[in-house]
Amino acid sequence: MRGDPFGPLSFVVLSFRYLERTVMETEVAGILLGAVLPLYPMLFVIYQKIGRYDEIVEEFKKLRAEHDAHRENFHGN
Repeated sequence: MRGDPFGPLSFVVLSFRYLERTVMETEVAGILLGAVLPLYPMLFVIYQKIGRYDEIVEEFKKLRAEHDAHRENFHGN
């Protein structure tokens, strides 16, 4: 014998340890996804609102520039 403590069962023991580690990694991945995935709809809504805000800011800048041009024409400043 090579000195395996489990003899012919060493493959089964090693397979069980690999399976145990794989299950633990799967559980960790499941917990991580369970915590992160619910955030995505909220992040998408925030992204959309930022996009709308950017559009409003751009429109405001155009209106302000137009107002300044009319004010200069009207007041002669």
